Amino acid sequence: MAEKLTGNSIIIRKDALKDLKTVNLHFDPVLGNGSWVLDVPGEGAFITPVYEVERPFNDIVASWNADTPKGTWVEVLGRVYVPGEGWSKWMSWGSWSTRIARRCDNDEDPIAWANTYRDGGDSSINVKNGKSASAFQLKAVLHANEESEMPSVRLVAATWKNTNEENWEQYCGYPEDKVEEKERVLLNSPQISQIRRDPNYGGVICSATSMTMMLGHFGESILPEEMTLMNLDYGFGGNGNWSFTTAAAGAYGYESYCLYTNFAGVRQELSKGNVVGFSVKYSRDTDSDVPFLENTAITTHGHLVTIVGYYFNEELGEYVYYCNDPAGCNDISVGPREHRESQLNLAWKRKMVYIAHPGKLPGCGKHACDHVEAKLVPAGAPGVYDLVAENGPVKFDRRFLYDKRKTFGGHGSIGWFSESEETEISETQARHLANHVFHFEGIYINMDGRLCFESDWPAKRAARGEKIHLYVFENSGTTYHSMF
Repeated sequence: MAEKLTGNSIIIRKDALKDLKTVNLHFDPVLGNGSWVLDVPGEGAFITPVYEVERPFNDIVASWNADTPKGTWVEVLGRVYVPGEGWSKWMSWGSWSTRIARRCDNDEDPIAWANTYRDGGDSSINVKNGKSASAFQLKAVLHANEESEMPSVRLVAATWKNTNEENWEQYCGYPEDKVEEKERVLLNSPQISQIRRDPNYGGVICSATSMTMMLGHFGESILPEEMTLMNLDYGFGGNGNWSFTTAAAGAYGYESYCLYTNFAGVRQELSKGNVVGFSVKYSRDTDSDVPFLENTAITTHGHLVTIVGYYFNEELGEYVYYCNDPAGCNDISVGPREHRESQLNLAWKRKMVYIAHPGKLPGCGKHACDHVEAKLVPAGAPGVYDLVAENGPVKFDRRFLYDKRKTFGGHGSIGWFSESEETEISETQARHLANHVFHFEGIYINMDGRLCFESDWPAKRAARGEKIHLYVFENSGTTYHSMF
């Protein structure tokens, strides 16, 4: 028998997760406060009941939080029921792990299509031909190679909307327990400019940078390059996959999911002390094909920002929201920018947000990324160094800095900063590891797989007493850090 749902979202966690039908999984009540864990190498799965919705939908997005050790991955799939046509086939939101070339491939049948290609990264299943679905079902498949530590899933969520209806926005709600809404909020969240990151891809990592700021608000000091290489969808070649971005936050041990909601829902999260990721299309010009939004950094046809607060402006007669926009040309220009709700509402055309909650869940977050401490050791010629980790020198492919995101494995970014070079930030916002002047120039890999520094600046800066931090970000899930 189908389970009937009100509202426009469902979050399956803890006890509700435990009640699902499974194959080759066991339930661990402690891990993540309740997780399904694969029994043995191979494949296992759980499946939800059929959910009948209060109001039909034509667009549905799934989220999941999982821990995926090396050699493992998960895949979440869904199917939708359209009256008069029946069930669509099972369609995938993509194979997911922090250690694989994640991809959400284009898929369709006569009833629906999925997922990221047509809308530049929006990870949804969409009903075809102007019709609407009245039910859906989800399943998750966990995979592990031999000798791998077993993967686990602790949350699966779905959110939906029906853009066939003229006033569909009014049915986007908020699924969590509510608190008393505060009169005014301004959270001291980090402000990080995507423009000041690796110039090879800094202009297109708004989603990753926004989630970096969100986790930074909880004290997590990951860098945008790490998040960028972890939420990248190799299917369409970008970072805009909503589901992958919240899964990346989940990989660090936090609860995170996608939600179609309203401004009241946004204010609820802010009143609880949580920054909100916010999907927008806007222009700083009044004659653009996307909505005009005052006080913006750029014109964009697809972008993510973070909402860090709000207040009611009596003179304007409407709410004003504080926004940290990663498109700012430097960290201080990220924000907080103020946007009127009436204008922001038009820019918020898809009504999607990222939700993330504080507090790492028990036993989770161990497999997001390997952080390895290493030393720079001179290797003979001036400016040539070995990066020596616990197991010896690390050798890099000479094309390591080419195709940093296009080709999975053996590629990545290298950046460094001096502790004395901090970027300027707003007084109201929290300082983050990323708020240093990062440099990505003057480094290359030689034919022997060693690091080469033009003009041997490590030795010169060290001689001046500077403390330098070097990061090597591999796109397969390892970050090397060296301090000298």
